[in-house]
Amino acid sequence: CVIAKSFARIHVANLINAGILPLTFKNPADYDLLEQGHKLQLTDILSGMQNGELILSDLDSGAEIALNCDLTQRQIAIVKAGGLLNYTKENG
Repeated sequence: CVIAKSFARIHVANLINAGILPLTFKNPADYDLLEQGHKLQLTDILSGMQNGELILSDLDSGAEIALNCDLTQRQIAIVKAGGLLNYTKENG
């Protein structure tokens, strides 16, 4: 995945087409909680994609950061397939 404060629309499309999950901070100020070298963990990714919110856990500091996942059902299917090429192969 890629986590950012915001994305340009075309960048989101490019990430999804490559099978990369684009996520944004629910609270952009949470960006400043992250530190280089810390171990981060995302859990329940599939259910988070469906409900539009994931939790990023910083395993070093203990912080939990809410992330937005604003994808359509088709975009979710493309990411799950590993990208647009795989999605097209699987779905004709």
